[in-house]
Amino acid sequence: MDVITSISDLREIARRRVPRALFDYADRGAYDELTLRRNHEDFERLRLRQRVMVDVSKLSVATTVLGEPWNMPIGIAPTGLTGLFHRNGEILGARAAQAAGVPFTLSTMSICSIGDVRAAVAGTFWFQLYLMRDRGFTEALIGRARDARCPVLVLTMDLPIQSLRRRDAKNGLAVPPRLTPRNTWEILSRPSWALGVLLGIQAYTS
Repeated sequence: MDVITSISDLREIARRRVPRALFDYADRGAYDELTLRRNHEDFERLRLRQRVMVDVSKLSVATTVLGEPWNMPIGIAPTGLTGLFHRNGEILGARAAQAAGVPFTLSTMSICSIGDVRAAVAGTFWFQLYLMRDRGFTEALIGRARDARCPVLVLTMDLPIQSLRRRDAKNGLAVPPRLTPRNTWEILSRPSWALGVLLGIQAYTS
């Protein structure tokens, strides 16, 4: 794709570059995907109110949230397994957010560790925290976030049980991963992606 003009273009590039199991993990939803469809429908119903004959010489969407200046009122939400989509995915996401002047939230389920991201970026970032049964492990995660100078904990409260992501199960995306003829071919047919991800994982596990 020579010219990228929309999020749809980026989505299509991702669909081609990464194995289907990973693409579906990020692109789709849980169970029958009713919430996913309704979210799309809700966004499509939003309408922007046009205003004319106003001064647009000095436009700004900058704001302040929690005492922190943002260039625009949005941020990057936690996305699990980002480092499997692209080598150093979490680090690149944090750097992109800082360049844009918006917050980045590191997922509990990230490939790069909190310490890896802390060492790679200059500014602060937020950390997502699941409230797990193992309170000791949860406290350890909070301690690591504190050591990394994360100013905000983003608590995920709506996951009392593991959701059923039907596409993941069919694609073999599980712990541990389940190799099938299809996903094996998907990996082998994307050597650039596979090599980059493997090198990234090796760097953070050695």
